[in-house]
Amino acid sequence: MFSDKDLMEPKLIQEIERNILLEEINPTDGIFFNSLYTDVRTIRSYIYKLLKKAKNNLPEGYNFVIYEAYRPMYAQVELWNNIVAQNHKLYPSLDINSEEFITLCDRYVANPYRQGSGHQSGAAVDISLADNAGVEYDMGGCVRGFDDSAEFTCANISPQARNNRQILKKALSDVGFVNYPSEWWHYSFGDRLWAKLTGSPIAIFGKLDI
Repeated sequence: MFSDKDLMEPKLIQEIERNILLEEINPTDGIFFNSLYTDVRTIRSYIYKLLKKAKNNLPEGYNFVIYEAYRPMYAQVELWNNIVAQNHKLYPSLDINSEEFITLCDRYVANPYRQGSGHQSGAAVDISLADNAGVEYDMGGCVRGFDDSAEFTCANISPQARNNRQILKKALSDVGFVNYPSEWWHYSFGDRLWAKLTGSPIAIFGKLDI
């Protein structure tokens, strides 16, 4: 299990372009947008180019669905506060300022007051698969379904769902994305998680607040 405290704080490459974000998520590219959790359709331009390239790796009739890409700081704080409140109810005996409690929360939501989330850098996406009509395939659990089914290797899912997770992972990993193992839907390129899992001494993309 990974958590924010497991991630190194590598040297960041300075942004090489000013036009780093775009508001373009287009079904004609085989990429749908699901507004269940956010209406922020902003995505880092380089990440979007990689997604369009990865789309070519999907089988016929398969498309991407993005639930979230760039996440502003205020949204990360709100998500963190929600998971803190949820876990405080589940574990009332734990001090909410203790490392044990923070690590529990950090399993699914990166602490914005520490190193933050790859979403804040615009380098991470919460992503799933859908057919040509935008109807999502069985992935064995919901995006942001913070339970045992969130683990990529969860055994208690159907063979079809397991296969769909592998299809998603292969398409994205073939263009350089890495999966956060505790969340089957979370992929990133160039952020601190990517640096950690690939062994890169640097992260390409740092946090933004736009």
